[in-house]
Amino acid sequence: MRRFLVMFAVVVAFAGCGSRSALPGAVAPRAGEPIQPQVIQKGAGAQWVTLHVATLGALLGPIVTGPDGDMWFIDENAASLAAVSMTGGFREFSLSGELGSNAVALTVGADKKFYISDETTSITRVTTGGAAVVIPIPSGDNTAIDSNALGPDGNVWFAEFSHIAKVTPAGVVSEFAYPTQPNTNQYGGVTSGPDGNVWFSESSNNAIGRINPSTGKIKEFKITQGCTPAAIVTAKDHAMWFACLDSTPTVGRISTSGTIALFPGGGGFNSNETEQFGAVGPDGNPWFASGNNNVVFNIDTTTHNVATFSPPLLAGERPDALQTGPDGNIWVTTVGQNHIYVLVINPLSVTPHKLMFTATGQNLTVTVSEHGTNSWTAKSSNTLVATVMQGSPSSKFIVTSVGPGSCKVTIADAAGNSVKVKVTVP
Repeated sequence: MRRFLVMFAVVVAFAGCGSRSALPGAVAPRAGEPIQPQVIQKGAGAQWVTLHVATLGALLGPIVTGPDGDMWFIDENAASLAAVSMTGGFREFSLSGELGSNAVALTVGADKKFYISDETTSITRVTTGGAAVVIPIPSGDNTAIDSNALGPDGNVWFAEFSHIAKVTPAGVVSEFAYPTQPNTNQYGGVTSGPDGNVWFSESSNNAIGRINPSTGKIKEFKITQGCTPAAIVTAKDHAMWFACLDSTPTVGRISTSGTIALFPGGGGFNSNETEQFGAVGPDGNPWFASGNNNVVFNIDTTTHNVATFSPPLLAGERPDALQTGPDGNIWVTTVGQNHIYVLVINPLSVTPHKLMFTATGQNLTVTVSEHGTNSWTAKSSNTLVATVMQGSPSSKFIVTSVGPGSCKVTIADAAGNSVKVKVTVP
C-alpha cells in the first residue's frame, strides 16, 4: 500500500502473532561502503553532512533517537532495524521473521524499547539488543503509516485503519473505533498533546481526532478544506501541526480547543507519491519531509513563514523521514542510495579560513560564531609553526606565528563539530 514510486520490493514472510525471537548479532556493513566516522562539518559553514550507511536495503524509513543516544531507523526493504551512533558506529538487526516489508512507524516506549508498525495486524516490540516480540492486534485491524507515539499515560499509541489504539509496556492492546465509519485511515499520524490527550490524523475522513487516554472518549474535528492529514506533531506553541497529503503544499494547525487553520507548506505533497513524516525540531517548530520536492522544511509557529532545505541528494534519491538527533541537528533518511543526511542547524562558522603571516612573532585573530554556543576549543597541529590561545571575548582566538612552515588550527565545539584554519608562516 506504500511507496508507490518505488519499482522494487522485498517480500518478507510474516511469522505470525505472538512469536518471540532472540535475534542474531548485528549485520556487518558490506565491504566498500564505509560509514563516515563522525558527524563533523566539512569546512566552515557547511550545512549538510552525508552518512553512507551499509544497510541491507535502500529504503530507509522512520527514524528516532534511541534510549542509548544513537539514531535508530527502519531499513524497510530488508525488514530490519538499524542504528548509527554519533561517532559512526553501525549495527543492523534483521526482523524478517517479525516484520513485513512495510515497516512504516517507529517510536520509543516508556520501557525504552522500540515499537514498530508495518501495516499488518500486529505491533513489533524490539530492544536495543535486537530481541523482538510480536504483539497481535485483537481486532485484526491494520496499522497506519507514521502512527506510533508515546502517550502522556506511558503507553504507546498508534493509529489503525479503523481504530486508534494503545499498547502497554506489558503488551496489552486496547482499541477504540473511530466515531466516523467506515474509515480506512492509512495515513494516521499520532502525537501526545499538551492537554494530556492523544491527537491523531484521520486521512480518509479529512479530520483530526482527539482521545482522552483515561476515558477513551473520542472527538473528531473536521477539516473543511481539502487536506488529507497525515503526520502530526506537537510544537512549541502548544498546538498540533500536521502535513496535508494534497496536490497543493499545505500544513495545518489545530489548537487544543479544536480550532483549525491551514497554511502554505514547503513541498508538493501528494499521497500517490510520498507520505510526509514529521518531527519537532530543536527550534520547537514542526518539520516535515517532502519526497515530491526533495526537500525538508519547517514552519515558524509565530510568523507561519516556511524555511526549506535541500539535501545533496543523488540521482533517484528522495528524503523520506526526519528526526531531531541528540546533537541538536536534523537527521533525514532517504530512499534509493543508503544515505542519511544530517542538517546542521547552527553551523560552526570561523573567519578567516586562512592566515598568512609575513614574519614570526606576529598575532592574528580568528573569530568564531555558532548560535546557541559560547565556548570552543582551539588546537594547533604544529606549535613550532604557530600557537593559539583564547582571546576576549570567548569567540576570539589569537594565533601567534612562531617559525616558518605551515600548520592547521582546529576550532571545535563540545558536540564535535570542527573547522580547520590553514596557517602559513614564511
